[in-house]
This record gives sequence, structure tokens and C-alpha cells, in this order.
Amino acid sequence: MNEVEFDRALSSFLDQEGCEQAGEALFQLVKAAFTAGWEAALGSDLKQVVDVDRR
Repeated sequence: MNEVEFDRALSSFLDQEGCEQAGEALFQLVKAAFTAGWEAALGSDLKQVVDVDRR
């Protein structure tokens, strides 16, 4: 497989609905992990060190 064929195959794969759904699921997982960390930090001693209310 040459580079052009690879690029076409990758593009075709990325255009599939399943790939879109997997990407969305991955985004939601990362967002949930970030949110959990953020909320944990707000409830920790970090709040005394960093002014988290200054947004």
C-alpha cells in the first residue's frame, strides 16, 4: 500500500459513522475524567492554595 492508498483508506475510515461515534465516546470519557478531577480539586486543600473563584 502506498501513501496515497493509505490516505484514502484512512479518510474512508474516518468518514464512517462508527468512527464518529467512537470519537464522541472518547471525548465524553476525557471530559468526564477532567470534570471529576476539577471537582475533586475544588473540594481539596488546593482551594486554599489557588484562587479558584477568580474566573
